[in-house]
Amino acid sequence: MMRTNKTRRRRHKKRDFLKDHWLGTLVISLLIILGAGFYQEIDNSKAAPVWSETKITSNSLITLPKDDAPHSSKMEAWYYSGHLVSASGKKYSFHDTVFLINSSSLMVNHLSFVDYQTEQRYIDQLSSAGNLSVGTANGFNFTGTGWRMSGSNGTDTLQASTDDFSFNLDLSSTQPAVIHGLEGALNLGSAGNSFYYSRTRMTISGTVTVKGKTEVVSGVAWFDHQWGDFSSTQLAWDWFNVQLDNQSDIMIYQLRDKSNKPILYTGSFTENGKTEILVSKDFSLSKGKKWLSSKTGAGYPVEWQIKIPAKKVDITTQSLRNDSEFDATLSTYNIYWEGAIKVTGSHTGQGFMELNGYRNSKAD
Repeated sequence: MMRTNKTRRRRHKKRDFLKDHWLGTLVISLLIILGAGFYQEIDNSKAAPVWSETKITSNSLITLPKDDAPHSSKMEAWYYSGHLVSASGKKYSFHDTVFLINSSSLMVNHLSFVDYQTEQRYIDQLSSAGNLSVGTANGFNFTGTGWRMSGSNGTDTLQASTDDFSFNLDLSSTQPAVIHGLEGALNLGSAGNSFYYSRTRMTISGTVTVKGKTEVVSGVAWFDHQWGDFSSTQLAWDWFNVQLDNQSDIMIYQLRDKSNKPILYTGSFTENGKTEILVSKDFSLSKGKKWLSSKTGAGYPVEWQIKIPAKKVDITTQSLRNDSEFDATLSTYNIYWEGAIKVTGSHTGQGFMELNGYRNSKAD
């Protein structure tokens, strides 16, 4: 596979491609699509988009594994988050995301890894010109020096190698994909459109190496894939994936405007392989404990209460590591919170949370 004009830097090093002003401008469009997904520019005087209040039908516009592959749309993202445990009982977590802006032939990768034995968190960022998975069908295969993200039909591989850690993980989906929105499509009106699906529970097997010591690991991951042609603006959001110990899975996110006013609530509840779309009246979110970043001054609510009365769900999500701010100013000009959570209350479990839009807020 031909790769051109590739650059790679560690946490605090500059990236050559950001020296070009025109390319930096194009990167701005990535600001609101991290992991949680793509969102439209919203007129606050109008009601929430119809898709958020529509139940899924069986006539999905997404075809798998065909739509696992890259599309020709303006923006696209593949997102993984997961919890790992070694044969000796050591615990780790990670998130690994690839963003594509096809209109500017740019790819960005964000990666974080936490070792809970030492409480060390490592991050890495990579940028490349072009789509490193050009020509793949029924899947994706992003491969570079020391890293790889590939998959098709719920059988995936993740590889990463840095100075501090490395992993080699095989993932396999254990249930059907969850199709979001209206039959897989998010109708964004004059702003454009987007498509979105998840694999909410993927088993993991493989190895992790930290500071030269290798451990055999197993675990569970969550996968999101989203793409579309649309115009975007700077908004903020709170996004949760929750994997309950009773094998049910929950995704919830709320979109907020620049004044921190909630605009859109939506989500899904998956049980026994069947999914129900959640609309705003189906659940509630309440902020709890907050954490203040000493680096940016941003205040993040790292504890939340989630209630889904019809499912008898009343849970509290708590961050496993409060200091999980991801400084992506060298790649996407953004700073956000991304980290693992534990679940207590009416149900127990684990998951991941992403918080965006708190950089100029004390989270009050």
